[in-house]
Amino acid sequence: MTRKFDYRQLLPIASIGLVQGSIVLLLVTSLAFLIFSGELASFAPRAIGIFLFGGLVMQLIVAFTGSMPGMIGAPQDSPAAILSLTAIAIAAKMIGASADAKFITVVVTIILTSVISGLFFVAIGVFKLSRFVRFIPYPVVGGFVAGTGFLLVRGALGMLLGKTPSINDLVILFASKNILLWLPGVLFGAVALIASRRSKHVLTLPALLAGAIVIFYIVVWISSYSLNEVRAMGWLLGPFPQGALWKPLNLSLLAQVDWNLIASQSGNIAAIVLVSIMALLLSASALELIAQKDIDLNRELISLGFANIAGGLAGGSVGYHYLGVSALSFRMGIFNRLAALLASLVSALALLLGASALSLIPTFLVGGLIFFVGLSFLVEWLYDAWFQLPHIDYALVWVILIVVGTFGFLEGVGTGIAIAIVLFVVNYSRIDIAKDVLTGESYRSNVERPVEQQTLLKEKGEQIFILRLQGFIFFGTSQSLVNRVSERVKDATREKLRFLTLDFQHVTALDASALFSFTRLKQMASANEFHLVFTDVGKDIQTKLTRNGIDENEAMIQIFPTLDYGMEWCESKLLLDAGGSTIIRAGTLRGQLRRLLPAPGDIEKFMTYLEKQENDQYHILINQGDLPDCMYFVDSGEVTSRLQMKNKFIRLKSQRGGTMVGEMGLFLKQSRTATVVVSEPSVLYKLSLESFNRMLRDDHELAFHLYQWIGRVLSVRIAERNSTLNVLLS
Repeated sequence: MTRKFDYRQLLPIASIGLVQGSIVLLLVTSLAFLIFSGELASFAPRAIGIFLFGGLVMQLIVAFTGSMPGMIGAPQDSPAAILSLTAIAIAAKMIGASADAKFITVVVTIILTSVISGLFFVAIGVFKLSRFVRFIPYPVVGGFVAGTGFLLVRGALGMLLGKTPSINDLVILFASKNILLWLPGVLFGAVALIASRRSKHVLTLPALLAGAIVIFYIVVWISSYSLNEVRAMGWLLGPFPQGALWKPLNLSLLAQVDWNLIASQSGNIAAIVLVSIMALLLSASALELIAQKDIDLNRELISLGFANIAGGLAGGSVGYHYLGVSALSFRMGIFNRLAALLASLVSALALLLGASALSLIPTFLVGGLIFFVGLSFLVEWLYDAWFQLPHIDYALVWVILIVVGTFGFLEGVGTGIAIAIVLFVVNYSRIDIAKDVLTGESYRSNVERPVEQQTLLKEKGEQIFILRLQGFIFFGTSQSLVNRVSERVKDATREKLRFLTLDFQHVTALDASALFSFTRLKQMASANEFHLVFTDVGKDIQTKLTRNGIDENEAMIQIFPTLDYGMEWCESKLLLDAGGSTIIRAGTLRGQLRRLLPAPGDIEKFMTYLEKQENDQYHILINQGDLPDCMYFVDSGEVTSRLQMKNKFIRLKSQRGGTMVGEMGLFLKQSRTATVVVSEPSVLYKLSLESFNRMLRDDHELAFHLYQWIGRVLSVRIAERNSTLNVLLS
């Protein structure tokens, strides 16, 4: 269904589009002056036409193909800041070359940079890799932006003075003949920054620009200077050639391009690509928040990629979304491609008719706009960030800024990423590798045992030391694991360590350097005579461990699919070693009845209500969903309660001699909640519903003791679960 255009929106769309276009026109003009300054300043009028034409192509492609209607895309400040350094370096190294050779070499560098950036954007968008660029650390991005701000401020001063000042010759700023050249632009940039921080109204910047122009011409009128005199003093842009601003490049000049010199600037070109992709994605994310709508980042990358390729071939610099300009329409609720098209119309008119109009723009206004953008970046990341970032991250911003200012952008990028990696390793190594630190006293397997065995496990449970590991294990974290185990082994105040259980359920990966730590644990286990139990080890991790000699062929090493089964083995081994045959004999039905029933004759009386049965492995005693008709007492062997979920089973509880199963369904009189399977050949005694009712009717005292037994079993289960939860949640 096609939506009808609301003609009542035409006026606000037209007005906002023309305002956006005017701002973009001034910004793109400023960037041309920024790049073609100093030795190349005489080419600035030609560069403006080339930049505006390339920017117009970019604006039109973004207007038609962007994922969110109304977004404005054009040449941007951050790439231009680096290109200005590149242009200065090229001009300085082409000693003895003609002015045209310098000009065409810089122009070709700009074209190649835009095309390469566009191809890079398209590749990331086509392969849907935009999410990976978001992994660049936030303070590193901040350092890049601050470095860009520094270059923009320096470039603005260079444009206003006609010469870019270095740290060593800042004194030229205070020469009497220079103060009036840069001071008005700096004041305008500072006022614009203060106003933009105090007022978020969309028309704040347009009003300041209009006001500055009015004040300038009032001062000119009062001073009685003519426009030609003001232009001769350097206060107006130009002079511009007669006719249209844009003229096609003379292709014969390509023979004068210094390709080797362009190749030497590959570092700066790479920095532009990297900074542009980060800034593009950050701008798109910010526009999502402002518009309160999702942006298809991969589509935007493809759109802006083709826009940069086409705009670059037309001579434009690298560009992407104008965050502030695009936000003008979004804040007014205008999401219409017509606004973006009208904004591009302003650049088109300037190309055709704008030589005379542009010559009326004050020079300080263009330089002041660049200074405003650069200063806003510096304030955001050197002042605001102080209250937002941790001190070490804030320091990283300063380090990157200093390296950018001293050595260059690529060096700043490399330094920032290198330091961020080091900080990541240091910070990640501080994360406790052990998600949970448990013992056999506080954490049990899902095996239900008779009271005597439970008591022994509680007494000796500290001999089982459990570490549930997490995250990526590498050299920075694995050493802390070795240290923790070593401390436990040497702790004379605790029971001697018999079992070290390492659970890998939450481990994502294991690097080669960490394998040596596990080899040390194996040596420690052998020297101190404790078992090393690995549980829930992924296939890849187990392969790495096996290659390093850690497998079940070693006497002191055991590997189990889950922590539950690993704990069952540790508990059984501990019971057998600590209690011997005595504790095992206690785990029978008669052994439990002797402890529970007061009179010896009660045992035989109780047995008359039961039906003995011997079952083989895998025999199903109870089906999930069946109606309850009995309960079972385990005399020997083992049965397992399991929950069926889709195509797999989850073990809930295993019961061995001296325990019971099925009592909940019998008492609650509701469908069975789990399936019970014989997991080892077992001897069981069945108490049917009929026999249970007969006991209630004929022998109240015996029924009372049965109720006591069941109540005690249920209470112990709840207490164990509460204890485990308390340890895991603490």
